[in-house]
Amino acid sequence: MYARIVAMDALAVRRTVLPRSFLGFHRLKDMGREWNRLLGVSLDLAADMAAPEILTRPGARYPEGPHFVRRILSGEFLRQNAADFMLSAANQFGDLNHYTAFGRHIFQFNHPQLIQDLLVRDAGHHHRGLVMQRAKLVLGEGLLTSEAPLHLRQRRLAQPAFHRQRIASYGQIITGYVTEMTSTWESGKVMDLHPEMLLLALRIVGKTLFDTNVATEVRQIAQAVDSFMGFLPLAFLPFPELVLRLPLPAMRRIRQGQAYLDGLIYRMIAERRKDPRDRGDLLSMLLDAVDTEEGTGGMTDQQVRDECLTVMLAGHETSANALSFALWELARNPEVQERLYQECVVVLGERMPAAEDYGKLTYAAQVFAETLRIYPPVWVTARTAMEAYEYRGILIPKGAMLLAPQIVAHRDPRFWEDPLRFDPGRFTEEKKVGRPRFSYFPFGAGARQCIGEGLAWMEGVLILAAIARSWKLSLPAGAPSSLAMRPAVSLRPKNGLHLRVDRRLE
Repeated sequence: MYARIVAMDALAVRRTVLPRSFLGFHRLKDMGREWNRLLGVSLDLAADMAAPEILTRPGARYPEGPHFVRRILSGEFLRQNAADFMLSAANQFGDLNHYTAFGRHIFQFNHPQLIQDLLVRDAGHHHRGLVMQRAKLVLGEGLLTSEAPLHLRQRRLAQPAFHRQRIASYGQIITGYVTEMTSTWESGKVMDLHPEMLLLALRIVGKTLFDTNVATEVRQIAQAVDSFMGFLPLAFLPFPELVLRLPLPAMRRIRQGQAYLDGLIYRMIAERRKDPRDRGDLLSMLLDAVDTEEGTGGMTDQQVRDECLTVMLAGHETSANALSFALWELARNPEVQERLYQECVVVLGERMPAAEDYGKLTYAAQVFAETLRIYPPVWVTARTAMEAYEYRGILIPKGAMLLAPQIVAHRDPRFWEDPLRFDPGRFTEEKKVGRPRFSYFPFGAGARQCIGEGLAWMEGVLILAAIARSWKLSLPAGAPSSLAMRPAVSLRPKNGLHLRVDRRLE
């Protein structure tokens, strides 16, 4: 019998409460719980779902999974991208898959209970995933790449920048940049909106977290991000630090992009050291932060650089991709777009949205949540076993890669009826009953739950509302029925986002 996992009992039922505003957080440790309530997922998976059972073939050491040689011979290796491969593996081989790549054991966790085990219960057995470990070569020891205890210290120091008061103050900046962006749009024109979203998100990150307008430097920064995306395949090769030094065009682009961003960020750090007044952004807080809990003082310039670079690259890329997919779905679902427009008319009247409108834009929040379900920007979460340990009768070898793909859990038909259908109504009060926590985790979980999720959430809702209030989006003639995805470090549209934009008549 092929290895698979069977959920033994039906899901229990429990109702969760939708907060009026995501700006109501007082402590970072509360953020995860409030976020879970907002998304309509259960806070205690053990109470909601019986433990799954792992079944293996007699004598097998590991669960069944896809075979590399068979994929080569069948042509699947060339036809499938990484996300398609993981979806196919889950469909064929059940909730826990095992396969090898370049001599490394890989385990793919697909069931919510197993994902909770991986990311929460057994977190002490793991380091960051291989890609993030190798990304230290270009990102340094930021929140994405660092390990405990440094990660916990850095998170404590960065935490105040994401408190509710700070997030609320960013609302005017967000909508101001949206207004500036859309003022250049020509009604009736077909545009590639993905570069627009990248520029918009980058400007927001630059202003809110670094108090700088990076619009004039966006081309260089975008090239640096693309270079980092090109680093992804190197993570699976031996000695990537040596490969990075090779005199190859791709390696030179990565090194040049890193040098450019280093110069930009270190220049800002030097300016702030000379003028240490609080400008209300992340950089001011990082430079002023002192770890009173451990008494280890403040951050070095290197540590501040690592955090700034991480936020600049990861913060704008993921937000821009999510917004791009949301606009695509609005264009191909006119009834959803019309309902969002009507909500904006009622809530906003003729003005642009502000931070205080967030709690009233409930349908906009549902649209953004559904986008994150089908197209999670962080489409897979990875860990590496730092020691061998037993897991449900299976020995996880030291150095094994452990994958929890959001794109699989978010599309599992056991928890999401007709999962590929875009339906914001999944996040109404009535539809949120009994949903297991890890059937939906777009911002991760545990100690590594995204520190910027509050800002990302408000940014997504306000931008969607601002665009939907004044513009109607539609598919141009000959547009494909689906949007091709490129699963790299984050999930992005593969061929851009070409939509027709028409200004709404008041």
